[in-house]
Amino acid sequence: MNQVKKFDLKYSYDIDVDSIHIKITEDYKYSESLELEDGIILDFSTEGVPVCLEILDLSELFSINKECFENIEDINISIDITNSTISLNLLMVVLNENKKINQPFTTIAKNMINIPEMNVICSC
Repeated sequence: MNQVKKFDLKYSYDIDVDSIHIKITEDYKYSESLELEDGIILDFSTEGVPVCLEILDLSELFSINKECFENIEDINISIDITNSTISLNLLMVVLNENKKINQPFTTIAKNMINIPEMNVICSC
C-alpha cells in the first residue's frame, strides 16, 4: 500500500515572469527536480518526497488573465507516485471580477528518477 503524506503549502506568484512557486511549509533538504512537462517542474527532497512545484507561463496554461493569480483563494494538490508514473492533480481557485473560478490541471509523467511509491496531499 502506498504511503500517504499530507502537507500545508505556501506560494508566491511573480506577475512579471508569470510563474508560481508552491512549496510545503516544512523544512526539507532539496535533492533533485523533474520536469513533468514543459514549464512544470516538481522538486523532491532527499527522502524522495515532492516538496515544491513551479509552473512557468501560468496564465497561458490556464488561459486566463495574469492579474487573476494575484487573487488566489485556494490551492489543492494531489500527487500519486507509482514505480512507473508521477501523476499531478492541481486545483486552483482564483478571483476574477469578484467571481471564483476553479482552475484544474492534471499531468502524468514517467517516474524516471525512481521516487518511492506514495500519495501526497497538499493545500493552502
